[in-house]
Amino acid sequence: MPMQNIQQAINRLTEHEAKKLLQTLFSQTEQLDDEALGKVVRTIRQSLSATRKEHQLKTVHLVFHPALAGALRHTFKKVPSEQIISFPDILSVGPVEALHTQEGIEQRFRWLREHLRGPHDQQEFTRAVETIHHIPPHVPILIWTSNNAAEQTGLRFAAYLLQDAPNEISELNTKDAFDALHVAVDGYTIDIRHSGELSPEQLHDIYAHVKPWQWNPIRRAAIEEEGMSLMYDEFLLRKWEYGELWSADEERHDAFVMKCAKELQKENSGEYFQAIGLIGKAFGELEDYTGDSWIEYRVRELIRQGDLEVRGDLTDWRKYEIRVVS
Repeated sequence: MPMQNIQQAINRLTEHEAKKLLQTLFSQTEQLDDEALGKVVRTIRQSLSATRKEHQLKTVHLVFHPALAGALRHTFKKVPSEQIISFPDILSVGPVEALHTQEGIEQRFRWLREHLRGPHDQQEFTRAVETIHHIPPHVPILIWTSNNAAEQTGLRFAAYLLQDAPNEISELNTKDAFDALHVAVDGYTIDIRHSGELSPEQLHDIYAHVKPWQWNPIRRAAIEEEGMSLMYDEFLLRKWEYGELWSADEERHDAFVMKCAKELQKENSGEYFQAIGLIGKAFGELEDYTGDSWIEYRVRELIRQGDLEVRGDLTDWRKYEIRVVS
């Protein structure tokens, strides 16, 4: 009998029938040796434990920044009913074409390893995708996002992965939520490029006092469609402008990086200066959230194109210096 048919038959069992089946299985284990018996018992225990955890779950949180994931795990460390699924990647940069497939994941991480400094955890990314596909259908899903291309790409990617799931889905925009809590009451806001810039206390405050936006069928269909479009996107860079996600040329930030380089060159009397200083300056002042490895990738491309001169060891961004070509 195919495994799918067996699973369907098990799902139709009543509680009484399931108990009788277990009793039969245990009676048959008397014929097994100790090692085989141990394997059977461990398998049953693991299955029962997983089933209990599924029934305990109240919310699954999908997050697209490691600092946010860490903060939420700290917040919910004593609340087993909340599950965190985290993607260890900055999805505003690098290939996303066919990212819902194993081939697409391998293509993305091959490109990351060849062009951006690591770490690049392909296994954790793959595990996150697989975990999403196994979320119990009765558990509500909350997708955390903010006003940047990385988390907005993640939002759409998650929606595409969940397109056939019956789960209730909501989203919580940390930037909008922070403003809702503080602008009207305290009269101030803060500029954040991503959710990871908020403290665990601020995130707890947001989760406790701001109601997430529960998707209606129209919103869900629209985001799923945008997610599907992403799976055909051949660009290497995405930007968040005017409340929408756009594909962008990878040279988008080069002029800004060169502007920062000229400022540092002037400060250093025209001499060579540390590349890491340029990377830090450009990353710190850039409105788009790309990660510093992307900035360093563009610095190396500007060197290759002849816009910057270099001396030192290009294999380590702490060990080479640059200057603007006159």
